[in-house]
Amino acid sequence: MNEAGRTACLNSAVRAQTFAKEEHIVPLDGLRGLAVLMVMFGHFWLAQKPVNAVETWTYTFVQNGWVGVDLFFVLSGFLITGILLEAKGSSHYFRNFYARRVLRIFPLYWGFLLVYFVILPRIVSLDPASPFLTAPGMKPWFWAYASNMLALVPGAVIPPGLNHFWSLAVEEQFYLIWPAIVFAVSAKTLERTCVGLVVFAFAFRLFLLTTPYHHTGGYVLTPARIDTLAIGAWLAVIYRDPTRRERVEAMAPRAFLVALAALAIANLPDLRMFGYRVSMQTVGFPLLAVMAASLISIGTGKAVKNAGLRKLFGRRVLVGAGKYSYAMYVFHLPLVIALEMAGLHMKTLSGGNPPGILAALAYSILLSIATFLVAFASWHLYEKHFLKLKHFFPRREHYLPAHDRNAEKR
Repeated sequence: MNEAGRTACLNSAVRAQTFAKEEHIVPLDGLRGLAVLMVMFGHFWLAQKPVNAVETWTYTFVQNGWVGVDLFFVLSGFLITGILLEAKGSSHYFRNFYARRVLRIFPLYWGFLLVYFVILPRIVSLDPASPFLTAPGMKPWFWAYASNMLALVPGAVIPPGLNHFWSLAVEEQFYLIWPAIVFAVSAKTLERTCVGLVVFAFAFRLFLLTTPYHHTGGYVLTPARIDTLAIGAWLAVIYRDPTRRERVEAMAPRAFLVALAALAIANLPDLRMFGYRVSMQTVGFPLLAVMAASLISIGTGKAVKNAGLRKLFGRRVLVGAGKYSYAMYVFHLPLVIALEMAGLHMKTLSGGNPPGILAALAYSILLSIATFLVAFASWHLYEKHFLKLKHFFPRREHYLPAHDRNAEKR
């Protein structure tokens, strides 16, 4: 590497140094926990039919919890871009990134598919209505992290309990291309690329509205959701400039409130944020991303006026859920299906009557605890043994040539 190249790498490292010291930020664990709990409760309550105004507003609030997926997307864009910027210029940039991602994501996901598609059908009674016999042609899409593309397949049937895997497909497809983009361009160009992707995703969703695929495609296809990831990535770039970071942190609470108000207005009169609505597929998704980016900025900031929120994000319940959020997300819907097959559902807690708010809340809490316990066991008995291998693929390797590393040791 020539002198100019070493200088550029050193400058990049200095810019990233402040952020790198904050590699593990507890409030971000809390935000992950908040996101997964929102999604879980929203899914648990999807079948509920309110009978009065109180139940209507309560169910609307809880069922809007699917927007936690957008918080996950912004967090992913923010954290992954930060990791890549820190590693840029180091040796084994691509190898280490992909190895670490594979060790984190593949064992749980493919292990689950192995049990669901291969093992369980051999040990449970199979009748024509069995979830393991439905939609057999759909399995390859899930193994390939491409289940979101089933939105383009007429008549596609998603196997029970796997409806939520589309978001994992979006993230994997993002991971596939984003490291090359970060590697190839400067920080300034990367920032512009993020803005361009926001415009592109908006235009793509508008295009989908003219096709038969807008109902689901505008919600689950990666080109339609890349703006949410890009806004998180943009925030990661901004964070490398201390002055601009402070400015963004100061604006975050107001940006959150303005985006929230705009989102509410866009979804009047019922405030129900269905992902297939035109209001969501035009302005709704970017507004959700702004809100999520604002929460990240508040959670990682230092402003005294936001200390209360940071303390909230640091609560043990949210941080604990955040630590196991990946497994909780994977397992929560399959657990619903498994319990329903065993005869346990929300009506069980209401004596066979239509469940009210208390029964729905009790059911959701019980199912959340069960999901957490399964995720806890998955982490400690299975996942963490793969994660131990990450030390062979350090996130940041020194970017200087060998003689310079030796000079540093001296």
